[in-house]
Amino acid sequence: MTAPTAVAPEPVADEPATPSTTARTLRRLRAALVAGSLLTGALCLVVSSQSHAGTDATGRRAAPAVLRAEAAYGALADAQRVAVHGFRQGTVVLGGLGDHYQNDIAAINQNLAELARDNVAGPAGTSDLQLVEGLVVNYNAELEQAAADYQQTGELARALPALWYATLQYREVANTLDRLRKEESAALTVRRGSLWLAGAADLLFLVPFALVLALFVRTQLVLRRRFRRRLSIRLTAAVLALTATALVCGLSLHASDGRLRSALDGPFAEAVTLAQQQASRSAAQADTDLSAIVAQACPVAGSCGTHLTPPTSEQPATVGAGQSGRQQAQSEAAFTSGVTDADASSAELMALLVLLTSAAAAAAARALNPRIDEYRFGGR
Repeated sequence: MTAPTAVAPEPVADEPATPSTTARTLRRLRAALVAGSLLTGALCLVVSSQSHAGTDATGRRAAPAVLRAEAAYGALADAQRVAVHGFRQGTVVLGGLGDHYQNDIAAINQNLAELARDNVAGPAGTSDLQLVEGLVVNYNAELEQAAADYQQTGELARALPALWYATLQYREVANTLDRLRKEESAALTVRRGSLWLAGAADLLFLVPFALVLALFVRTQLVLRRRFRRRLSIRLTAAVLALTATALVCGLSLHASDGRLRSALDGPFAEAVTLAQQQASRSAAQADTDLSAIVAQACPVAGSCGTHLTPPTSEQPATVGAGQSGRQQAQSEAAFTSGVTDADASSAELMALLVLLTSAAAAAAARALNPRIDEYRFGGR
């Protein structure tokens, strides 16, 4: 009689597979959550750092370069006004070109030196700067010669040739400075349109942040379905820390960009406008006085071969000059203050972002450890 053959029980397919699959899934989720949290925080740091650099390049270099170019142009126009007015009134015979004129020349050189430091117009700006510096020297030499001729002879007609050559130099300097102003303004516009100063830069960290949030939700659903845990405290802490990272990063970027934009559109634009208006008035007054000098020295020939077009009306250049100067100084001070506010607390912000990112990654790493350990020690 044959003994009955023992039939081994068939293994249940789910018993060996489920723990292994679940443990592997949890480990992958943990790795993805930690990596996603670190990636989001790292991108926040990159965007914040680049935004800080863009604010510094725009507010502390490009915009001041424009202001220095405007100031040099205004000082040049005022130097021409003061010098020509001195020839017309005869004060050059007694006291030379005067302290006011010398102060204007010093202001031109100082603003050109500061512009060379802040220049953002590249090689073209550097070339024009060097050209202007040489032309200012020639312009000053011609005016000094005209003053010497006037003092030696007491005759305005003898000083007119050197004065006219100085005026030609003045116009060449003015044209070069005007080109330099446009180059610096164009460079400022480019920096204002930088990606790092635009709201689109936020997408660099908001997109991975949204993906990581979705991954957190999926992880919570896994824990709820397989372990009947409605809420993981550590997982919730990780979500809150990562959300705080994104909020701090985004809000600080928008606040900084808003302050910089307000400073540029408000006090900076006002300072540029005031400088241009004052320079225009000075240039108009210089042309008026020069036309009067030419008419006085050459009553018969008219323009003495200068082809100078007489101005239609005399408009004093100094109307409101003192008040305009004070307003311009106040506008520049307000702009500097606005840039400082836009760039404030950058170091503290970086430290806070690092802290929040580290907290989110650490909480995400530890949130699933207890569940993974259950499989490691055969608990479930």
